[in-house]
Amino acid sequence: MSLPLFALLVSAYFAAHGFNSVTSQKLLEQEIAALEAERQIIKAVREDLELHVDLLSSDHVDPDYLDELARRELGYAHPDEIIISNK
Repeated sequence: MSLPLFALLVSAYFAAHGFNSVTSQKLLEQEIAALEAERQIIKAVREDLELHVDLLSSDHVDPDYLDELARRELGYAHPDEIIISNK
């Protein structure tokens, strides 16, 4: 009688660990998906920053971008200009 009980307990033990591993796998997949989404956002921000750095590189400075940046940061405008802010 103790052998069937022992077999049942061993089966229950492995079943519980199998269930735990399946739920852990699902949680890991959700975390991977969230981190991939965050990675895509960070990649887009990096590409945007690289573009701005390229526009202000020491080899060639884009005069239009430099003018836009200086006016935005310093708050300068010509009297006949209309300023539209993205903020």
